[in-house]
Amino acid sequence: MSKVEDFYYIPSGMTPDVCNIIKETFKNETLNDSKILGSRDQEIQNSKDFESPGEFDPKIRSSKQLWIATDHWISGMMSHFIHCANNSYFKYDLVQWSERIQYTVYDGKDSHYFWHKDFTRSPYLHNGVELVRKLSISLCLSSNDDYEGGEFQIMHGHKDMKTIKFNIGDVIVFSSDAVHRVRPLKSGKRISLVGWFAGPKFK
Repeated sequence: MSKVEDFYYIPSGMTPDVCNIIKETFKNETLNDSKILGSRDQEIQNSKDFESPGEFDPKIRSSKQLWIATDHWISGMMSHFIHCANNSYFKYDLVQWSERIQYTVYDGKDSHYFWHKDFTRSPYLHNGVELVRKLSISLCLSSNDDYEGGEFQIMHGHKDMKTIKFNIGDVIVFSSDAVHRVRPLKSGKRISLVGWFAGPKFK
């Protein structure tokens, strides 16, 4: 594993067999255009059924996705990685997933996600408690031979940038306020699971 300021990286955190089972599970599901984060000033009545409203802007984000409920076994697996990273490194006060899990597909030339943060300063209410995204996770389901381009880049510190070409089973957990992106694909298909864990507002 690698711990560098804003992120916690676990190479080959999952076996290829498990990753392929996940892809097989969703291969016939309908994928929708990915959206960029929308308004967060609404109360979540049932977090497992919530998804960010957002808007579609292919200049910023060009990919496809579907949503996985937070009581699915896949979410439990990802929660394990979140809590391992948090217990050994971040030490944040965490409560729950902020949304459902995203199954995200970058497919074809120029599919990408421009520089952004997952964190928003406006909290949302859940059972009367104000929560914000604190930790983000990405788990790669594709072999690094399946795609060209599509590297994950994250800024850490004030000037440094880390570039990672994910392989199948690689996991990264990082602060939701870290600036990051997925570089444009040159060819192939890159599939990942993405999620965000929330907790009380930072003090």
